[in-house]
Amino acid sequence: MNVITKKKIINFSCDTLALLFFFIAASCIILKLQSSMINFQSLSLLPAKFILFRGSFNAPVTMSSNEFNPPPYIDSKTEQNNSSTAPTISSGNFSLPDISESDEEEKHSPDEKKCKIIETHISSGGEKCENFFVKNSTGHNFNLLEYLAKSPEVHIKNNDEPQVLIMHTHTSEAYMSKDTGFFYESFYPRSLNDSKNVTQVGKAVVESLKKNGINAIHCTTYHDNPTYNGSYSRAAETIKENLRKYPSIQVVIDIHRDSMGSKESGKVKPTFTYKDKKASQMMIICGCDPDKTLGFPNWEKNLVLALKLQKYCETLFPGITRPLNFSKVKYNEHLTPGSLLIEVGSDVNTLQESVYTGSMLGESLSKLLTDLKK
Repeated sequence: MNVITKKKIINFSCDTLALLFFFIAASCIILKLQSSMINFQSLSLLPAKFILFRGSFNAPVTMSSNEFNPPPYIDSKTEQNNSSTAPTISSGNFSLPDISESDEEEKHSPDEKKCKIIETHISSGGEKCENFFVKNSTGHNFNLLEYLAKSPEVHIKNNDEPQVLIMHTHTSEAYMSKDTGFFYESFYPRSLNDSKNVTQVGKAVVESLKKNGINAIHCTTYHDNPTYNGSYSRAAETIKENLRKYPSIQVVIDIHRDSMGSKESGKVKPTFTYKDKKASQMMIICGCDPDKTLGFPNWEKNLVLALKLQKYCETLFPGITRPLNFSKVKYNEHLTPGSLLIEVGSDVNTLQESVYTGSMLGESLSKLLTDLKK
């Protein structure tokens, strides 16, 4: 009887231990599932992190390629339409942050990394062409002085009809609000707020043109939101629509802001000074298609306009331009013989510096177009 009782006790103890191990294993599984649920919830809230822009929600910022992935530091020229060599940018739908004036002064932890700004003046590089330089990366040699001596095929009239269209393929491109000498690691240079982005530069160009008797249209349509891919295709439709509506338009200027460098090495800020006031440098980009592979038959006409405008800018405001970027690209410049892409400043220039440059660009373009009336 005692032997049987001991066996029962041993069996009961074994059953109890087995049951205990079962509960421990089940608890581990449940905790693992809960952890996964929490991670899933964090991922689902990632878009809110960017919409709030450095808000109180502390979501993880590491994202895989199939998650919310706006292009925070994409060079304006990396996506060009209708070109077999254009790289693909992985970017889905996204909402850009609406940057407020206080973002650069508030909501930064004391230990947030401050990144270097490399302020410089880019005045030379490439081929000297009268009072400016041209960086020719087309792989072909051209007599640029011969092109400069020609007259642009732009026919400006003395009437009130629109002569110029100012627009933006990457409309959300923004700037810093203050000249601090550094930028925080979380700095995000894009905004859907028209008072903070490149549309303010376009506005300054248009105001200068109108002040000098050149009627202009300013299109502020966002072509890079809610998706970045296809920006140039959407911008092309906007240009065509305006050309249909206003056949008097002779010149189309697509205004961007540049981005050079990185958070690790420092970002480049190109500046010059005019009348003791700091301004952003600008860069004209002109396409080229000598082997007829881009569908850009009128590229030489655009080149003439680009060279003339660069000369006028440097004559009126010495130091305002970086070397003209002459490349085998298109960027919708094929739509008219008077189409150009112009980068005004970089993402670490201030908005004020870039608007100042926009006014001077407008003055230079006004002077050129007025002279073409004669």
